[in-house]
Amino acid sequence: MPDKSWKAWERVVARIFGGIRRGAYTGSGGTGKSDVIVDGWSIECKLLSRPTYQQMVNACLQAEANAENPKDIPVAVVKKKYAKTGDALVIMRLEKFKEFFV
Repeated sequence: MPDKSWKAWERVVARIFGGIRRGAYTGSGGTGKSDVIVDGWSIECKLLSRPTYQQMVNACLQAEANAENPKDIPVAVVKKKYAKTGDALVIMRLEKFKEFFV
């Protein structure tokens, strides 16, 4: 059975950040965990056909909600299908950016 492209994308992002792909996880109450296990980060990976603004905001919110530690930097790594890996976007909401960097 061929690998799902979104799983492969999660592995690529994990390698870039020096972590490992977590795999599917849903805890009690439907809560999740970040897609990539790496200290100091809460990373949500999205591979989308036609990324919209709302999908990107939702990915950022998901990264924030899935942070295991309040000091983890929540980011979404969004790539359009068939685009170059280097053209993917690493995004976070301005509110969170200010908390961590301003």
